[in-house]
Amino acid sequence: MDKIQTILDNYQKLCGYCDGIWERVRQAFPGEIACRKGCGVCCELQSVNQLEAYAIRSHIEGIDGREPLGRKRKSAYVCPFLQDRACVIYGVRPIICRTHGLILRSTEFPHAHQAASCPYNFPSHHPRDVAPELTADIDRITKNLTNLNLAYCMVNNIDVRDEQLIRVPLKKLASLFG
Repeated sequence: MDKIQTILDNYQKLCGYCDGIWERVRQAFPGEIACRKGCGVCCELQSVNQLEAYAIRSHIEGIDGREPLGRKRKSAYVCPFLQDRACVIYGVRPIICRTHGLILRSTEFPHAHQAASCPYNFPSHHPRDVAPELTADIDRITKNLTNLNLAYCMVNNIDVRDEQLIRVPLKKLASLFG
């Protein structure tokens, strides 16, 4: 197996880990999750790392008969892949999109707020009172994603010190639709 495929397989495992948390949360809190197709409140991402750009690019290039994305956006801050209030790359959405709405735990949060979530989710529960297995350790997820991206960049001779190469604008990827 080549190095890039190994990196991609591990990235898919990380995506699956995040998706698994969502599955457990939806089972544990039926009716308390506002996140669903048509919401789009948090869909403001403007760029991704090189590894996630590769995954998105590969997905787009594999779509036969793709039609151009609509260019009408209410705001420059709306993700270019949000069309008609739905994500057109949902299956390959970035890790940050996979964790939006979950209860996130981080050592970077102030002690009084060790857990945080979308204000529309969990109306009957405070995020800090939810069991750890139903939360996302964003420090661990970010560390793994950073390491995978670094490995991807190293294999592809991408200079991670070059500010222009660190992030890939989603507008650039969206232009592949036509």
